[in-house]
Amino acid sequence: MSIEKEIEKTKEKLRETPVNKSTETERGRLKAKIARLKEKKEQKEKESQASGQGYAVKQRGDATVSLVGPPSVGKSTLLNSLTNADSEVAGYEFTTLEVVPGMMDYKGANIQILDVPGLISGAAEDRGGGKQVLSVVRSSDMVVLVTDIEKMEMVEEMEEELYQNGVRLNKEPPDMDVFERGEGGIEISTTKDVNLDEETMEKVLRDHGFVNCKVVVREDVTLDEFIDGLMNNRVYMPGVVCLNKTDDMDEGELERLKNDNEDWIFVSAEEHENLEEFKERLWKGLGLMRVYMKERGKEPDKDEPLIVCEGSTVEEVMDELSKDFTGELSYAKVWGESAKFPGQKVGEDHELKDEDILELRF
Repeated sequence: MSIEKEIEKTKEKLRETPVNKSTETERGRLKAKIARLKEKKEQKEKESQASGQGYAVKQRGDATVSLVGPPSVGKSTLLNSLTNADSEVAGYEFTTLEVVPGMMDYKGANIQILDVPGLISGAAEDRGGGKQVLSVVRSSDMVVLVTDIEKMEMVEEMEEELYQNGVRLNKEPPDMDVFERGEGGIEISTTKDVNLDEETMEKVLRDHGFVNCKVVVREDVTLDEFIDGLMNNRVYMPGVVCLNKTDDMDEGELERLKNDNEDWIFVSAEEHENLEEFKERLWKGLGLMRVYMKERGKEPDKDEPLIVCEGSTVEEVMDELSKDFTGELSYAKVWGESAKFPGQKVGEDHELKDEDILELRF
């Protein structure tokens, strides 16, 4: 039996198994089996791509954002509105797939925006070349689900297709660890607020091939989250919904939608309305910050900030710099929000804030 047929057969059995406390263990085993089969299928596809059947989109800049949405919702217009006239815009063509990238300059960061083809129902099972689309999305740092008033129902479908392909939007990995060992069987350690019973967890572990291991679960997790914690192919990233073409809507309807969907972004790419808020949401979602480097006795370079992740330390900033340092860091001096006073001396473990000025002393 092929992997695809085995997956479908197991899914059918899962659909036929009622949802209640007495069937939780059995449903857990079936979900674990589906996840394991999908991982096996994904590995075979990667091997096929390695042999020449596949593609990749080269990432550029400080971060990459994928615009995902059905046809005719204005993704291309949005891309062109976000990227300035000097940005590099080109097409990457692969059989039935075309990804159009552009570069957005915001707060000194170069953020690559990818306009990818629309996800259709069944994309996770490769309908319409969906696997190619999803592989591009999985390699991004953030996802924007673009729609308009006519296709709002597609948002849930797109989220489901991403979920089925292992993309977890706006979630953190479950706080759990699995330590494999040579003997001792399965040992499960949980905090008192974990409601998932150990029998279910043990059966799921055995279905995943774990025989001797210690599992530590530090937070209450659902069955699906527990399975996610065992898998190596889950991707966690920020995501946001963007409703485009607001210029086609009356004010009353727009206000109602804003009240019902407070986390969404509402723009008109055609009329360039609300694009600055859109850019700011991307910036915050990506978790980027600026660090201005300063040489001793000189003014800081504020024209070209170093773009790093929020919470980066002095040591991590040094790792980002391309030049070679002569000798070990003696200390650093910091001006800005993270400093207790201007020019504070700090060590490599000092955590920086956005727009801090940093001077390194060797």
